[in-house]
Amino acid sequence: MATNAAEYRGPDHSGNPVILVTAALTEEQSARLRAAARGARIVAETDLSSDPGLAAQVEICYPSMPAALWQSAGRLKWLQSDMAGVETVLRAAGSAGHAAVITNVHIHGVTIAEHLWGMALMLTRNFGRAVRLQAAGVWNRDAVTEGLSSLEGRTLCVVGLGAIGERCAAIGRAFGMRVIGIRRRPAPSPWADEVVGPASRKDAFSRSRVIMIALPDTPGTRGFVGREELASMSGAYLLNAGRGSSVDTDALVEALRSGTVRGAGLDVTDPEPLPGGHPLWAMENVVITPHYAGAHPGYAEEAFDVFLDNLGRWMRGEPLRNVVDRAAGY
Repeated sequence: MATNAAEYRGPDHSGNPVILVTAALTEEQSARLRAAARGARIVAETDLSSDPGLAAQVEICYPSMPAALWQSAGRLKWLQSDMAGVETVLRAAGSAGHAAVITNVHIHGVTIAEHLWGMALMLTRNFGRAVRLQAAGVWNRDAVTEGLSSLEGRTLCVVGLGAIGERCAAIGRAFGMRVIGIRRRPAPSPWADEVVGPASRKDAFSRSRVIMIALPDTPGTRGFVGREELASMSGAYLLNAGRGSSVDTDALVEALRSGTVRGAGLDVTDPEPLPGGHPLWAMENVVITPHYAGAHPGYAEEAFDVFLDNLGRWMRGEPLRNVVDRAAGY
């Protein structure tokens, strides 16, 4: 099994593959798909309901395989997801014994970075407190100036220095911050002053005022920020828009109460959704958003464009974009 786009090439097609499309397409998208598919048979989930044997003929799927079909889709060769995180797909494929190529989309960098920095500014500039005062019709300058924090001259630590992380780092540079990046295989980045490996994370955390996490859900990232890592922080702001499993939630609550973590911005949580009555909901120094940092206008069209580009590559036997390394999990 090839694990990256440079190594993987589509098969030599002697016939036309069956393509399962489980998304609702516009007429314009359907026309573009037919043109790109060059005579391949395109089917919908409803077609499989009326012809159960058709699932066994599916070779390509976009953007998701219904859970009930994984076992019967024995000829599946490639699944194009419309998401960046594909841990659910990988688990389903593994359970069904599929060696299918999985590709994802990298269209989240701008909005997730903007979202993380929006939450960071809410915390450092006390915007959440100001909004609550506004709702109550109260003008209280002292209440919102107490505990303010600035960014210039401080250190930003970006955990997961990929496409999203580098966008976060670039914005941090614009604020006049020093940037430490953490990535699995440390290598220089034009947007980071320093790049270290996971083993050095506690040292990096101890030197940072703002810590942004953009990690996928893999065995190596679960619990990446645990009790010891949180204890190494010194009044840092912790922001997470990767996966909730990266952070020990109970330990985070304790760190927020003690002040080791000054504030948290969470677009993802563990568990998710965060249950009603959880202590994080009531904390004034916490901003919670319901896992929508990557959402943006035109998302579905951008994801579909990636699929069409890859479909053209597949039909021509060329390398695919965004092939997921199944061993690494992203």
